[in-house]
This record gives sequence, structure tokens and C-alpha cells, in this order.
Amino acid sequence: MSDERRRESQVLPFLVAALVCDVAATEPVSGKKSLIGIFDRVIAHKFPTARQLTVYGKIADAVGYYRVAVRFVQVKSGNVLAEASGTIMVQDRLSSTDFLVPFPMPLPLIEEGRYVFQVLMNDAVIGEAFIDATLVPDSTSQE
Repeated sequence: MSDERRRESQVLPFLVAALVCDVAATEPVSGKKSLIGIFDRVIAHKFPTARQLTVYGKIADAVGYYRVAVRFVQVKSGNVLAEASGTIMVQDRLSSTDFLVPFPMPLPLIEEGRYVFQVLMNDAVIGEAFIDATLVPDSTSQE
């Protein structure tokens, strides 16, 4: 067993929040997170298209070392279209911890429908966020 595996926490955290946003940043002195453009719907002129984004996560009841991963999954097919990962160390189980998972490339939106971001801690899915992709409404049609 590797040193990394021995250090992994056995405590499965609780996902308090998962938000999708255009841009996110961490203030260097305070550690505060700034989220710009929080959304759950993408309206496109055509498909396929792609979108650059970041996922913000907040967990509670965690302590120790965690491998964090976020999988981008098309619900209709169940296909994993992208994944981003990192690590965090949580010192105090009684406090909450937040983190940013930026995707290094624009994510593919193949067609209209729902896409989910599965949040994993040490390979266990602890929750998810979603976005819905739709076409721009046809302004020439009459209701």
C-alpha cells in the first residue's frame, strides 16, 4: 500500500454545497472564495458546443487527507465527458471546508439535456450539481 493510500481519511464527508460558475478565485490572505457567474442552465445557438467553468464545493464532517474529483457526466448516455481532480487536507472535523475545482478545458455539451457534476472524495460519490443545456428559443415562432 502506498504512503498516499495510508494517509487517506476514512471519514466520508457531507457535501453542503456544489455550485457551477464561470470563474472563481481564492483571495490569498483570507482564503475567501469569489464565485462569478453562478448558473445551472446553458442556452446555446447550436449543439455541440463547449463551456469553460469551475465547480465550487463545500464539505462538512471531514478530517484528514482527501483526493477530490469532479466528473462531468451526460445524464442521457451516462458517459463521463471530463474529470478534474486535486487534493485537500482538512484539519478540523468541526469546521466546514470549501474548495474550487477548475476544469482546464471547455466542457463538451453534445446535445440538449441534463449534465451532472459528480463530486467524489477518495473515490466515493458524495453528491452532485447539474446544468441543463437548451437551445435558444426560436423568436420567430408564435405561441
